[in-house]
Formats: sequence, C-alpha cells, structure tokens
Amino acid sequence: MSQLEDENPLLTSTFASIQSDIGSGFIDDASSTGSGGRELFDKKSWELNYKEAAIYLQEGENNLKFDTHPKNQDALPAYILVHNFWFYVMDLCAAILIMTLALFEHPAVLVFQLEESIHASLELFGLTIIAIGLGLKMRWLGPKQFMLHKRTCIKAIVLIVMYCESITVLARQESHFRVTRALRPFFLIDCHYCGGVRRVIRQIFQSLPPILDMMVLLFYFLLIFSILGFYIFTGVEDDTYFRTIQDSFINLFVLMTTANFPDVMMPAYNKSRWASIYFITFLILELYFMMNLLLAVVYDTFTGIEKEKFKAMLLHQRVAASHAFKLLCSRRHPGKVSFTHFKGLLRHYRPRYSKRDVCLAFKTLNTNTTGLLTLQEFHNIYDVTNLKWKSKKDHSYWYETLPYPLEKPFKALNWFVTWRIFDYVVYGVIALNGIVFVGKTVAYSIQSGNHDEELEKDLAAVYWYDWVFVIFYMAEVFLKIVGLGVRKYLSSGWNLFDFVVTVTAVVGILCEEFDQNFYYIVILRPLRLLRLFKIKKRYRDVMGTLYVLIPRMSSVGVTLIIIYYFYAIIGMECFGGVKLKNCCKNSSVEDFYSNSSQFKMYFYLNNFDNIINSYVTLFELTVINNWHVIMRGIAEVTTVWSQMYFILFYLSSMVVVTIIIAFILEAFLFRMQYGQTNNLQDIDSDNTIEVESQLSADELEIFYPSRINRPDLAQTMLLQQLQRGGAITYRGSRPRTKADLSKTMYADEVKEWIMLQDQEQRHELQQFLVRQMSRGNLNQSLPSSSVLAQEVSDLGTEATFDVSRELRTQTLPDAVTLTRTGNR
Repeated sequence: MSQLEDENPLLTSTFASIQSDIGSGFIDDASSTGSGGRELFDKKSWELNYKEAAIYLQEGENNLKFDTHPKNQDALPAYILVHNFWFYVMDLCAAILIMTLALFEHPAVLVFQLEESIHASLELFGLTIIAIGLGLKMRWLGPKQFMLHKRTCIKAIVLIVMYCESITVLARQESHFRVTRALRPFFLIDCHYCGGVRRVIRQIFQSLPPILDMMVLLFYFLLIFSILGFYIFTGVEDDTYFRTIQDSFINLFVLMTTANFPDVMMPAYNKSRWASIYFITFLILELYFMMNLLLAVVYDTFTGIEKEKFKAMLLHQRVAASHAFKLLCSRRHPGKVSFTHFKGLLRHYRPRYSKRDVCLAFKTLNTNTTGLLTLQEFHNIYDVTNLKWKSKKDHSYWYETLPYPLEKPFKALNWFVTWRIFDYVVYGVIALNGIVFVGKTVAYSIQSGNHDEELEKDLAAVYWYDWVFVIFYMAEVFLKIVGLGVRKYLSSGWNLFDFVVTVTAVVGILCEEFDQNFYYIVILRPLRLLRLFKIKKRYRDVMGTLYVLIPRMSSVGVTLIIIYYFYAIIGMECFGGVKLKNCCKNSSVEDFYSNSSQFKMYFYLNNFDNIINSYVTLFELTVINNWHVIMRGIAEVTTVWSQMYFILFYLSSMVVVTIIIAFILEAFLFRMQYGQTNNLQDIDSDNTIEVESQLSADELEIFYPSRINRPDLAQTMLLQQLQRGGAITYRGSRPRTKADLSKTMYADEVKEWIMLQDQEQRHELQQFLVRQMSRGNLNQSLPSSSVLAQEVSDLGTEATFDVSRELRTQTLPDAVTLTRTGNR
C-alpha cells in the first residue's frame, strides 16, 4: 500500500484522517462516551443533523427562504413528510385537478359536464390534500411564522374561500356566481415543481415599476391625443370614432395596437387630407417611440434583475452550505467535516448516490487532500453533487478494445466521419435534396392546378432519386454509428435528430411505396434542411439560444396559461351565455357577427361559453388583429364598461409578451458576450463541465471498511473491479448552466460579493469555531490564538482575536440538541 500512497498524495493524509474516524465508531466522538446507550443517542442525534443539513442544502438549491426552516426537533418529521417526492406529486395533482374542474362546472364543455355533487366533491377532495400540506406546514412553522409567511397566508385564505364555496355548491346542488375560481392557479403556483413559474411571476412583478412608469407616460399622451381628436373630428360627418371623449380614447387605444388602422383615419381623411398628420404623429409617438422605449426600459430592468437574481442565488446557496456545514462539524474535528458525516449527509441529500459516487464527490471537494473538508471546500457541494460519474473507459471508442490491427479500419472510419469535408458533402446532398423537393412540389402544384386528388398522387409518387437520397442518409447514419459508437453517436443532439428523421424517411418512403394514403409523411423530409444552419456561426448561436431558452420558456408558457385561466374564469362569469349571432345591428361591427348568406365571418364563435372557447378567444385577443371587433361585440350586447376587461387583458398580455422578448434578448446577448469575453469561436463547444478523479481498491476499503460494515453487492463488485484493474479514473460531467456562465462573466464581482459576505459572517464563524474547539478541548489545554486563527482561516475568513478571552466566555451545553444554528 505504500507504493500506492506515493502515487496518490491524497492517500497519506486522507487515510490517517478517515482511519481515525472509522476506528472510533460511527461518529467522531462516540468512543469518548463509554456507554452503548449514549452512543445510540449520539447516532440518532447525528441522523437528525444529517436530515437538517440536507434540508438546508435543498432550501439553498430551491431558493427557499430559511424562515420556513424547522424550528426544533419535533417539527422535523412534519417538514420531511411534506418535502418528499410522493407528497410533491399529490400536491401537484390536487392543484391540476382543481383547475381542470372548470371543464366540468357550469358553464361546462358539453362532453365533460358533471353534476354539481360530483365536481363539488372532487373539489373538496383536492382542497383537502392541499389543506393537509398547509396543516403540516403550520406544525413546523408555528402559527405566528405561518401568518407572517405571505405566500402561505394568501394560500390559506384562498383555501378557506374555496372550501366555503364548494360546500355551498354541494349543499345547494346548484352553481352560483364564482369569480373567485380565478384564484385557483395560486395552488399550482405554490407547488414544488412550479419554482420556475414563481420566478417568472416574481420577475414580472419586479419589472412592473418601470413598466407602470412608462404606462403612465403612454396613457398621458393617449389622453392628450384623445382630447385633441375629440375637438378636431367631432364635427366630421359619418365619423363615429370621435363622437364622445370615451369613443376617442378607446379608438385611439385600439389604434395604438394598429388593429383599426387605417379605418379610424378614413372619415377624417376624406374630409381633409391634412388629418393624416394627426394620425401619423400619434402612431410615430405612441407605437414606434413609446412602445419601443418601453421594451428598452423593460430589457434594461430585466438584465439588472437577472444579475441581482444570480447574486442573490449564489450568496443564498453559500449561506445554506454554511448552515449545513456547521451541522456536520464535530468535537474531534472542529471547523472540519469528515467523510463519515459527509456520507451521512448525502444519504439524505442525494439518496440515489452510490458509494462510488460518494467517494468521488468527497475526493473532488477535498482539494487540500487533508481528508477533512473545510467550509471553503464545502461551498462547492452544489457543483460537485450534480456531477454524473462514469469510468473514463466509457468515454473511449468501442474499437479501442480490439486487438491490433483489427482496430485500424474503424479508427480510419472514425477519422473519415469526423472529417470536415465529409460534413460538407452531407450538407451539399441535403441542400440538393431540398432543392429537388421544393422544385418537385412547385411543378406538381402548377400542373395539377386546384385538383387536390391529383396533387396528392403526384406527391405520393416515389422516384429513383428519392431512394438515392434515403440510401445516402442511411449510409451516413450507419458509418457514424460504426465510426463513433452508439453511445457517442447518440450523445449529440444533431446526430439524434438525423437518426429520427432518417428512420422517419425510410418508414415514410416504404409506406408511400405500398400505401398511397400515407403521402403526408413527405412534409418531414425538409426537416433535414435544419442541419444546414450548423454551417454559419450566427445560425448556431440562434439555435443554441433556442435550446437554452426551452426550459425557461416552459415556465413562461405555464405563466401564460395561468394568466389565461384567470381572465377566462372572469370572462365566463361575466360574459358566458351572451348571444352574439346576428347582434350589433346598425353598428360598425355588424357584418362581423352576421350569419346571413352575404356576410359570414363567424365572429360570434369567439365567446366565453366554456373554458376552451374562452382560451381560444383570449388567444385571438393576444394576436391583436381585429381584437377590437370582439371587444365591441361583447360591449354592444352587455355594457360599454365591459371594454375595461379587454383593455386590462391586452395590457397584461403585452407585459408578459414584453418580458418574453426581454428573455430572448437577454439570453442571446449574454451568450454573445460570454463568447466574446472568453474568445470562444463556438460557444456550444463549451457547454459541459468535466472533472476527473481516481479511485482505488485501498481507498474504497478506507472509505467503506468491510470489517465494520458488511459490503453490499454493488460495493463487492466495485471492489473486485478495482482489485483487477487497479486505480480507475472516473470522469464527472454536467451541463454548463447559465449560473456557471455568469460566474465566469462576473468573476471579479463574484469575488467581491463573496468577500463582503465573508466579512459580514466573520464574527459568527469565529463564535462557531470557538464553541467547537472549546468542546473538543474540555480536558486539554486551550488552543493558542495562532492555531485558532488558522482554523478560522480554513473556514474562509480572517481572524485575529484573543482566544483565551473568547473561550472563557463560552457556556458549554450539557446535551446535544437540535438548534437553529445546528451546532453539536
């Protein structure tokens, strides 16, 4: 073993530390108790420490405030019960169930309509599941903290209101006016899996102050132009747009969206050509200047928010790691975390981690090779525990295991399929295929005219060149799979895309050969043209931005669905059942709602009769085109004040759409700036973080000694593998997230933020270390100031103070208890 220790400098120091820990029992200071009962008590206490430390790390990872942390040992079981996978799923299903009840309640979709007793009972069932979660939350928070937590308090109020209304429906067996159903999405927002949605909504609210400032300015000019237009055009004959100040304001608001232009201008323009100056000036000021200025302000605010969010998240995770670290320090190793307690932590924080993964994570964190983790090293736990470990041999090519010279042809094939000229040839064939396909489609469409059946037959026909292209694509896929190996081939997103499209093309062409009705599969062939966008860097950046935005845009999409649900419920309660067919007689929108043989524009189908129709109508309002027709139709049948509903929805959707544009701009420009800052020709080549670490049989035996704990099957197999092959090099990898890119972009600022945080926490860390060292030196002489200063320095901060005075002022606890700071 001495030879192995010389080869690996970590072994000498690590073995000594870990062997000392293992030799004294389960925990560092168990041997000092001299009692089996006390040792059992210590084990249970440490197990609580591991659970609480894992909770702190989860709170840091999920950006949860520490004011929801369990206050004492009795509150911990309730917290653990709620924060587990199955309860998360139950809570999510309950929230979705409550929202989907809108399909079954009045006004319901006909095919889904249920009796009041059934949907009210289902609502009570979902509300009860949510109430259980709130009850357990009150158990670990306490009534006072429960009421002070804003989101929880609002959720409880909404829950009580929903309970009362569902009980009323169940008792009366009849639905009533329930506009409060619009608050149901709040349950979904509060779910564990909707953290991204909460962040998007939080960013929307944080962006509201500058948006509201710009809105005030925008409406100020709108009001000025409304008054001016009323005075100028009120006397124009046949001009119904400026007859009253209300009409003037509403029509100019619609004009700001360009939905009624040039209709609103034509009566005045007919009387005087100079009237166009008024409308041109209004559009330039409101549409092209103010609206774009609004986007610029939102983008600037959004960029600042993104940076502040990154800073807050980074520092929050460091604080969470510090709390967890304190819970894992012991009297034997004050200010340090041993492997024993590290694996105890991961048993709860990363329960799916194997023993191999735990060992590799510990070695990766322990950069000082002391066998004990300092706070500075422990701060990297989030990055390290997200790594996925594989043997380095798994990253090699499959043919490297073949005996010489059998691997030579496959090595040459690997060089060939990775040759740049090979890619250019493939791109040329794809471009040629696209040209042939488009030319064939255009030619057949001209020849066939309007005969759909003839066009279908022409498109479904399979010619010799179709087989040539498909065979070429099949050959490309086969060569790459053989040259790269299945695993490496499928690890590329573009290769996976090629494989799916190629298989689809083969299936499609076979179906076309034998079944003419399967012709529509040809629409998938042009998808291969997307590969041509890899040639130009700008296109790669656009596609890369799209790939990065997909997870975040999913949260934005859910946010839009929630906003739609809110307005859809209000619309159904206020406008459900309104008869729009052949309405609006003698009005400017009469033709849109007419069902006569002369005019059939079917705008009466845009209604709020059920949740599905409401969503379609709201989407049409979001698209803007002719949205004022829907608004005026509802206003003609109900009241002019109903227009406020549509104006508010437009403003809400405009804010969200503006935020989405800011999302895209920020992500794209950030990638460009990152590439320029780091001189990267292709940013996609830097999208993975990889680290390497070795593990030997001796190390595994030290970390998990078989003489104390009987090894399981996985450990036995790993030990046998290590004994046969010696030390194995493992590679840990994970996707490079935006947080990682931000750390590089703001490297100097990150150092400054961490330094300021360390200065703020210096006194707390000093007090913590004093308590730790005093407990470990009850029967020994007090440590010197230089020793204590070195220990505090290892914690990540400076320290120069009188240790004797500090130790004399400490009150040593008599028992180990679960506390807020979690020190034992």
